[in-house]
Amino acid sequence: MKIDEWMPEYQISASYSIRVASPPEKTYASLSAARFSDLPVLRALMRLRGYRLDNDSPPTPAAKQSSGIGGAFLELVAEPPQEIVFGIVGRFWRPNGGLVTGLSPAQFTEFRREGYARAVWNFSIVREGTSSRLTTETRVQTFGRAAALLFRLYWLIVGPFSGLIRKAMLREIKRIAEHTAA
Repeated sequence: MKIDEWMPEYQISASYSIRVASPPEKTYASLSAARFSDLPVLRALMRLRGYRLDNDSPPTPAAKQSSGIGGAFLELVAEPPQEIVFGIVGRFWRPNGGLVTGLSPAQFTEFRREGYARAVWNFSIVREGTSSRLTTETRVQTFGRAAALLFRLYWLIVGPFSGLIRKAMLREIKRIAEHTAA
């Protein structure tokens, strides 16, 4: 998987998957059609975090939403219909996330600044007969003892909520894929 190339070493990871009664091509297309910013759980949790999701802006597909929250998410690689990988850098434990924006994929790879963390997040799709196994994984690599400690404390609180968001995303992609497959 491409996520292995972008982050082979990490301290924290979380993975969730769902079976989708649709072939990989339709499942991947559904990923691109999903409007994650419309998910109530995502909206509520982002609001709690202090991020504003604009209701007045036109809806954008999931792949385009990677640049949301201040343009911090960076599409690292897309290999339809198998996988798409995003990256983000910051001090996630800070109230504003301490996000580093404007990085290129090469700069993301080289980023190793003390006191920060890098994260990759993917969606991968594997064929299972006429269906798909849709998986999302998040991996985090920290730089320095302080960042490692602060991120672990942060993840104790935020990790379960991040899981709720990822599971809601998987269900939304499944809903779209199975609806369009019917």
